Amino acid sequence: MTIAAALIEPLSRKIARIFTLAELNLILLKTSGERLYDLVPRDKPDPATVSELVDRISARSMELAVLGEMLAQRPDDAEFAALVAEAAPGAQNVPRSTEANVSSLVQGLDAVRAKLEDPAVKGALTSSKTELLLISSTIDSLDAYKALHECLHQLQAKQFATLREAARNLGGDPAQAAELRVFRNQLRNACLFANQAVLKLPDTPVVRRTELLWIGELEAAGDEFHDAIQARDPDAARRALNRIARIMRNTPPRLNTQIFAMATELPLEKLAGALQDVIVPVVGGPTQGALQALRLIIPAIRARVVEHKDWQDADNVIADLDRLVELGSPRLIEEFAADWLELKAKVLELAARDAGAEWAEDLQGYVRDVDDRLAAEVADARFLDAFAVFRGDAQYHFLIVDSRLKADCSELVKIGEPLNRILSELGA
Repeated sequence: MTIAAALIEPLSRKIARIFTLAELNLILLKTSGERLYDLVPRDKPDPATVSELVDRISARSMELAVLGEMLAQRPDDAEFAALVAEAAPGAQNVPRSTEANVSSLVQGLDAVRAKLEDPAVKGALTSSKTELLLISSTIDSLDAYKALHECLHQLQAKQFATLREAARNLGGDPAQAAELRVFRNQLRNACLFANQAVLKLPDTPVVRRTELLWIGELEAAGDEFHDAIQARDPDAARRALNRIARIMRNTPPRLNTQIFAMATELPLEKLAGALQDVIVPVVGGPTQGALQALRLIIPAIRARVVEHKDWQDADNVIADLDRLVELGSPRLIEEFAADWLELKAKVLELAARDAGAEWAEDLQGYVRDVDDRLAAEVADARFLDAFAVFRGDAQYHFLIVDSRLKADCSELVKIGEPLNRILSELGA
C-alpha cells in the first residue's frame, strides 16, 4: 500500500499544522525506530520536511503504523481522521500487537503453502528461497541471543554492592552465606539456560564458541564463588564477585548488539515483496491480511529493538554511576554530575516517547529529585536515596522493555514453522 500522490500534499500540510518536528521524531522512534533526520534532510522549512517525510513513509510502506500512531495522539481532530482514512484506509484500526500480526502472517503463509501447486506462487517463492532460508536462520539466532541476554539481565538486577558487603562479612556472620548462596544458585541456573540457548545458534564453531567462552568463564567464576562461600573466605568471595561483575559488565552490551543486528537485518521485506507482487493477486484471501501484518511487524520490531538498545545504553551509564557511588570518592558530586547529564538526556527522551504515561511522569519526577540533590552539592544520604529511587525505577522499566522484546522475539519464532514447511516443499 502507498499513499496516493494527490493526497501527499494535503495530508502533509495538515500534519505540519498539528505536530511539531520534535513530536514527529518521537512518533517515528516509537513506531519504526527511525529518527526524523535519518529519513529526511535537515535545514528545510517545516512544511517541506513534513511533505518529504510523508513521501518516505509511503515509499517504505510504514503509513499504517505511523499514521495510526498520529491518529492515536490527535483522536479529536475529525479533519485529520478523514484525511488519514482516505490516504491509508484502516490506519485507525490496525492491530498494534506483534502477537496479533504474527498470527495473521502465519495464517497467510499457511494459505500460501496450500497453493504451492500454482506455478506463479511456486515460482515467486522459489526465486525468494535464499531469502526465506535466511529469514528462518536469522529468527533462530535472534531468539538465541535474546535468551542469552535475558540470562544475564536477570543477574544484573542483583546489586553487586550488596553482594560485596555480604562477602566482606562472610567470615564473622554465617547468615551472609545464605544470601550469597541464593545468588550462586541464580548464577548456576543462568549458565544452564545460556548453554541451552547457544544450541539455537548456527552450528558453526566460531558463532557458538564465542558464546561458550564467556559462559565457561562465568561457570568457573561461579565455582570459585561457591568454594569461597563454603570456606567462609571473604577475600576469595570478593575476587570471584569481581570476576563475575566483569563478565556482567562487558557481555550484555555485546549481546545487545547481536540482537540489534539480527532483528534489523531480518529480511522480511523480501517476503513482503513476494507476497505483494505475485502471491496476493493469485492466492488472495488471508494473504492480503498477511501482507498488511508484515508491513506492521517490520517497523514495530525495529522500534522495539531500538528502544531496547537505548535503554541498554542508559543502563550502562547507571552501572557506571553505581560504581562511582560505591567507590565513594571525595569528588563524587563532580564526577557523578558529568555522567548524569548524559544519562538524564537519554532517560528523558525515552520517557518522552510515551508522554503522559504514568511510568514516564514518575521517572521524570525522579530525575528532578536527583537534579535537586545534585544542586545541593552534598553527597549525603538524601542524594544517595534520590539516586537509588531513580535507579530502581529506571531499571524496572528496562526490565519491562526487555520482557516485551523477548515476547516479540518469541512471536517472531512462530513465523519459522510455516516458513520451514514451505521451504521443505520447495526442496530446500
